[in-house]
Amino acid sequence: MKKAIYWFRKNLRTHDNPSLNKAIKENDELLFVHVMDLKVFNPINSDTEKVGEYRKKFLIESILNLKKDLNHISIKLMILEGNILEIFDDLKKYSSTVYATKEVGTYEEREEKILYDNDFNLNLFEDQNLFESKKLPYKIDQLPLIFTHFRKKVEKLVVVRDVEKFDPTIKSKNDYLSPFTIQLEHLMIDTNLNSSYTFIGGENNGLNRLKNYLWKSKNIEKYKETRNGLIGTEYSSKFSAYLCLGCISPVMIYQEVKRYEKEIKKNSSTYWLIFELLWREFFRYVYLKAKNKIFLKDGINGNIFSKNFNNDLKLFEKWKNGETGQEFIDANMKELKETGFMSNRGRQNVASYLINNLDLNWIWGASFFEKHLIDYDVTSNWCNWMYIAGVGNNTRNWVFNPERQSELHDKKGIYRSMWLKKNGQLNINLGSNKQ
Repeated sequence: MKKAIYWFRKNLRTHDNPSLNKAIKENDELLFVHVMDLKVFNPINSDTEKVGEYRKKFLIESILNLKKDLNHISIKLMILEGNILEIFDDLKKYSSTVYATKEVGTYEEREEKILYDNDFNLNLFEDQNLFESKKLPYKIDQLPLIFTHFRKKVEKLVVVRDVEKFDPTIKSKNDYLSPFTIQLEHLMIDTNLNSSYTFIGGENNGLNRLKNYLWKSKNIEKYKETRNGLIGTEYSSKFSAYLCLGCISPVMIYQEVKRYEKEIKKNSSTYWLIFELLWREFFRYVYLKAKNKIFLKDGINGNIFSKNFNNDLKLFEKWKNGETGQEFIDANMKELKETGFMSNRGRQNVASYLINNLDLNWIWGASFFEKHLIDYDVTSNWCNWMYIAGVGNNTRNWVFNPERQSELHDKKGIYRSMWLKKNGQLNINLGSNKQ
């Protein structure tokens, strides 16, 4: 009998999961595990806070949703916590063959190396990519600096695979006892009434959001026009939270959008959602080329705009607590702390403010986002921060003027009043005409 371990990582789903299907096809029996490691949520000592409660809540919900769904088809998911090598050394009593998704990031690759170095037969698949690296029309070390060059070539030459159906016909090892097993329980946190979206983790909620945003509301047809919004559930897709933990795959989203274009309507907004998926894909390859440079102050391109990147903890405390006195910035930071989410427009502005107005080290901001964002994705987060800091995949110095941005995106001050607990009109200084 062929036996193996199936290790759920950041692919907490059964639908469109190539590594899972491969493990089922090649084995007679599988042991299903997920390893919790909350230490990775506090990697940089510039900020002593632990992982944000909302991010932790969403992760736990996603794991428990997967466990429940698997249980319905008589598969037990073991949730384990502890040292990665000690855990798998214990599991080796069952099998030394492991199937999992190939992840990007320092900690993720370190886990893989530990297993490789200790003679595990590790079978990794690119479940989290829009397309496999072998389809990339570049060698990794030849990846262009500028996204547009990547996008145009990929759109011309790369075919995205079809969605894979889940095959549940596998015998599950349900009586294995591990000393590292933990009983995971839901984290009960009240949802802020001003939250732009009630994020509940799990594959079922990810699939429902995809269905609702495309086929029920058809709000995808307005995505390009509304994506810079600040308030409400429908100004953006909200897919990012489900993508970051693999509750839904980028291929599933891509193919559903393509089907929508074929059956209902194709316009600039349907394309723009695919455009954003390509940005996500690009940043994954940026990491594979640059590795740990994306976490360094000078990034992958050097400090070509001579930013200061100072280390002033008092100023940083004001920024992260929403106490800078700049209302648009403070409102966005309050939303992040109180919900675990912030709009894309908000993220660009608070990052620019930290870097260009406060002259602070962008790494501190990226680390703070890592702890608190429900939809934290290692490459999207750090590469976007590099971009605003001017040390990443750009040749333009991006500076956002928060007063001007307030006038463009919150003219009546409704968003600021919502998060700053103010009533009536806010005093708005239009400032300069920068971004």
